Amino acid sequence: MRIARHALVFLSLVLAATAARAEWILKSEARRIVAGQPLEVTLLLTNDAADPLPYNFPARVRGRLVLRDRALDADLVAAEDRPVSGTLEPGRFARRVYSYVPPADVSGPVTIELIGELEAARVTLVVDPADAVGGPAVADAKPRPATPPLGERPLDTVPQPALQTYNPMYVIFGRTEGETTAKFQLSFKYRLFDERGPIGGLWAPLSKFYFGYTQSSLWNLSEESKPFRDTTYSPNFFYYDPSLWASPDGRHSFGAEGGFQHASNGQGGADSRSINILYVKPSWRWFVDDRHYVVVAPKLWYYLDKSDNPDIQKYYGYFDLNVRAGRVDSLLVSANYRKGTSTMGAVQVDLSYPIRQPFFANAGGFLYAQYFDGYGESLLDYNVKGSPQFRFGFAIVR
Repeated sequence: MRIARHALVFLSLVLAATAARAEWILKSEARRIVAGQPLEVTLLLTNDAADPLPYNFPARVRGRLVLRDRALDADLVAAEDRPVSGTLEPGRFARRVYSYVPPADVSGPVTIELIGELEAARVTLVVDPADAVGGPAVADAKPRPATPPLGERPLDTVPQPALQTYNPMYVIFGRTEGETTAKFQLSFKYRLFDERGPIGGLWAPLSKFYFGYTQSSLWNLSEESKPFRDTTYSPNFFYYDPSLWASPDGRHSFGAEGGFQHASNGQGGADSRSINILYVKPSWRWFVDDRHYVVVAPKLWYYLDKSDNPDIQKYYGYFDLNVRAGRVDSLLVSANYRKGTSTMGAVQVDLSYPIRQPFFANAGGFLYAQYFDGYGESLLDYNVKGSPQFRFGFAIVR
């Protein structure tokens, strides 16, 4: 139980440190405007999350003009007619300029706020009467060029969060062959160099190097002392670029991860299990539309050391294949297939469904179900095929 308490404390710290998200922001350089005259506002989308984010700025945005005693419809119209859409990488933002003309009979402090999915975006300013003597200029903002379309302008960059989500984090429960077991997993990755720091600034690819850590435990709840059956500790150092290439419309992108990974169960003697591998994991992501997406990510590896378990390749093989499909804000299915050189290896299927608003990227609250069938659910039992196992529980990262 002490290990479980420590794990929960550790998990809380990880979540607190990674509380970033995507956000819509409405800005205006003008603080005072004249009724009946056009106003330019800028709508920004920032991505402080860990994963790429699809986006599409509409040509017209629904809003309202809030006065002291009433509210009026206030639709914003794009200042230029080219589409602005694509995939926004972590740590970057995109923007589009819109125009709005306040009615001639409006004056005083007002708030322009967006409604619908963008309802958190708003800006407050003062409207002077159209016939005000010596009133201010139409807009005291400096003229700015229209926003060029995606692919024809440099991407604005801010430092990404250093501590980010990595693999799913969950606690799930199941029962088979008369035993009740729990499985929980913790995972995070840490970006080693800031692209604006003294080291990362020397060479851009340095900002894509990470330290990752994943810990997965099997917990036997049927025995009297509730012992942990086995725990796998897996640190790794790797290079990760989620978008080596993206299509002009942002629907397709290719990424890659690769590096060194260690995995062991922290035990000694006959129960000691460990491997050291070099691996590469390319990925292809397809956004079917603004909400549905598919990811295909094969992983291939080479064993540097497997002396604790010299025949592990018979059961773990040299590659696995992960396929994820679903909606960003709804049901997500993830299937993983691993092929051993002399056995089928293993199949794992995970289903998750959100039960609260995410606080960033793929982190929030999810109902989580997992099915596992095959060899090596833990390193200790890498050469043991147990009965098919179904577990159900809760996840905070999927």
